Amino acid sequence: MNSTSKTRKMIQITMLAVISFLLVYFVEFPLLAAAPYLKYDPSQVPTLIASFAFGPMAGLIAEVIKSFLFFISGKSTSGIVGVSAALVAGASFTMAAGLVYKFKKTRKGALLALIIGTLVMTVAMAIGNKYIFLPLWGIPQQGINGLVKTVILPFNLIKGLITSIITFMLYKRIHKILG
Repeated sequence: MNSTSKTRKMIQITMLAVISFLLVYFVEFPLLAAAPYLKYDPSQVPTLIASFAFGPMAGLIAEVIKSFLFFISGKSTSGIVGVSAALVAGASFTMAAGLVYKFKKTRKGALLALIIGTLVMTVAMAIGNKYIFLPLWGIPQQGINGLVKTVILPFNLIKGLITSIITFMLYKRIHKILG
């Protein structure tokens, strides 16, 4: 890969990261009435596209840039803990899906990648919330297991499903633009 191609790739990854940041900044809404503090945003769509187009590390880089921009923007109501949780969710989804797609670049491969990415993110967030994020938010230990089962797992499965559908519908169109 020559330096012009590398520069173009870096610019495209950065553009996808900025689009991702704009989506998390302007488009977020609660998915579950039982947990209005857990909000869906479509910001993982551009990072998944980066991962599919340029590889899992590109998706991770886009996730890190997005998270950093969101944190310094001051818009996060959940502070560093919430931004860290979102980064774990996005990184696990993007990396897992990108890794699967890297070896199976077909429509079926993309579908499989998105399903596996959703499952990896869901498990990562169940573990992360049980042992790190919920305790940091001061949730009593005796309430954590129930919260993970009744709120965290369903939220992440629904989030992954919505994000997967949007990504699946958009990826091939956007990939053509990325060249």
